[in-house]
Amino acid sequence: MHSWTFRLNAIFTFTVSALGALSALNVLSVAFLDPKPIASIENVKLQRLPGSGPNRPNAEARVMFDMKADMRELFDWNTKLVFIYVTAEYETQINGLNQIVIWDYIVEDLKHAEFTVGRHQSKLLPRHHNEYPLIDQGRGIRNSRGPVKLTFNWCVMPIVGFIQRRKEGKAEFEFPDTWEKLASGS
Repeated sequence: MHSWTFRLNAIFTFTVSALGALSALNVLSVAFLDPKPIASIENVKLQRLPGSGPNRPNAEARVMFDMKADMRELFDWNTKLVFIYVTAEYETQINGLNQIVIWDYIVEDLKHAEFTVGRHQSKLLPRHHNEYPLIDQGRGIRNSRGPVKLTFNWCVMPIVGFIQRRKEGKAEFEFPDTWEKLASGS
């Protein structure tokens, strides 16, 4: 006969194998789904932050925007939460691609997955200006080549499986020729 430790080991091994197989089936059950959430960023305005004038070493600005999003399609039986963030992307002479996260929000359930940020805000969310200032080390953003692009990004955190990252809903704006032309925020 087998000892009690051998039997305990057999039960533990069977349980872990069964849980692994069920987890793999859970991942495969949503692997071929292609949800299409709706997101848009509109009415982008730019304000220079007080104290970030032409003689300061760093450029600092606040980006104001309106945003609508319907992320309900991302929620299924394997979704734990959805991390949403807005990035500002631009090019400078030193760096080909600069990305700054200016706003973020975590959606933990289906009832908070549809929202509006901005003038017609539907929930108590971070304000419609960027949560984090648009700060560039040095004067690179002031002399950026081409427009600054705001992009709506999201990461789906599953219960089991790989994190999915996607983006949608771009808006663009240009910096003025001189930093002094940018209206100062109060």
